[in-house]
Amino acid sequence: HMHRMFNDLNWVHSKTPEQTRVQLESWLPREKWETVNILWVGFGQEVQQFKPKMLRKALACSDPPRALRLIKRLGLDYKKEGEKLGLEQDIKDALHKTNA
Repeated sequence: HMHRMFNDLNWVHSKTPEQTRVQLESWLPREKWETVNILWVGFGQEVQQFKPKMLRKALACSDPPRALRLIKRLGLDYKKEGEKLGLEQDIKDALHKTNA
């Protein structure tokens, strides 16, 4: 999932996980590799496997509109997930804050 996410974010332009690793290592400082790996493995698992939890976290964070855009970019359909969870109004309210 990290290969797909990093491509979705345009951090790399690769066709295989190995190409992704090589491209990341070309610009990401070596001392950051372990931290980035730990953070993104966990984040990717939540985006893919724990969608309700990720959506609730996005709505509760300090910048919900940006969080919602990020999880959408990573393949989580927050509108569809919000309907399942009865969070449509919360999502509308969070997105409206951007335009206020």
